[in-house]
Amino acid sequence: MGTPINPLHVPANDEAHDLTSTKILTRRRLGAHGVPHAPVLVRRRRTRGFVQVASSVTAERLRLNTFGHAYLGLGALLIAVLFYLAMAAQATQASYQIAQLQDQQRQLIAEQDQLKYQEVTMQAPAQVQQQAAHSGMQRIPPSTLAPAQQLAINLEAPIGAPPTDQTPLWERALAAIVNKLGVTRDAMAATH
Repeated sequence: MGTPINPLHVPANDEAHDLTSTKILTRRRLGAHGVPHAPVLVRRRRTRGFVQVASSVTAERLRLNTFGHAYLGLGALLIAVLFYLAMAAQATQASYQIAQLQDQQRQLIAEQDQLKYQEVTMQAPAQVQQQAAHSGMQRIPPSTLAPAQQLAINLEAPIGAPPTDQTPLWERALAAIVNKLGVTRDAMAATH
């Protein structure tokens, strides 16, 4: 048979014609343990935030372009505005309820004052007498009244005039002491 035909006419074992880099050739010449390798510096990637990761993953899954990101931003803004409006409506409703409760409190205080007034008027003397009559009690009028006494002051005497009572001072002092003890002046005068 013959030798195999190589279409490129390149010998198979020739290293010079292989498409390898110089780094690979140098490593082959020096062997596997020839030159120590330089330490490889690994750059740490700066971690991305949750929003960046979530938006990139969402963009990849939804295959969004620039307009898609704008639509998502507008949608998020619309949701935030709707949430704000709902909170404002709730605050307005709460303020109306507070105003209604304050009006109701004012009405209840007015009713309480009215009830207190009615309670006081029900305890008036006429009401007490009516309730006493209803329960079978009777009010007895006083049998005798205290006799009226003559005034010891002359109201027609001129101002600065001497006193109208001409009794000596010692008798008036004694009469005041006796009046304090309970004996009236009339009883004392009757003994003279």
